[in-house]
Amino acid sequence: MRSGVIAQKVGMTRIFTDAGEHVPVTVLKLEKLQVLSHRTVEKHGYTAVQLGSGTRKPSRVTKPERQNFVIAQVEPKRHVAEFRVTPDNLIEVGAEITADHFVPGQLVDVSAQTS
Repeated sequence: MRSGVIAQKVGMTRIFTDAGEHVPVTVLKLEKLQVLSHRTVEKHGYTAVQLGSGTRKPSRVTKPERQNFVIAQVEPKRHVAEFRVTPDNLIEVGAEITADHFVPGQLVDVSAQTS
């Protein structure tokens, strides 16, 4: 199972197939998405990656949160989320995730918060 991502919906558009049919698509923005830490079966009882996206002023982050970012050697993130993965799909801490993380045609599950 692959990791999820934290993204912001930019809008909707459409693309055209070779047959001339249009397909509606959602445009998402990945903003400085990085791996912050791992959750392992030995230490936590499950396997997951913790991701952070966006940027935040260091003065707006609590000291315990700031320490987590220092350990991961990344700048403070605005959004943090955890995604369960299989042990073979753990991504190294500090690695940046881009759209290339997904393969063309891959189906994804989406959940969102309304403002």
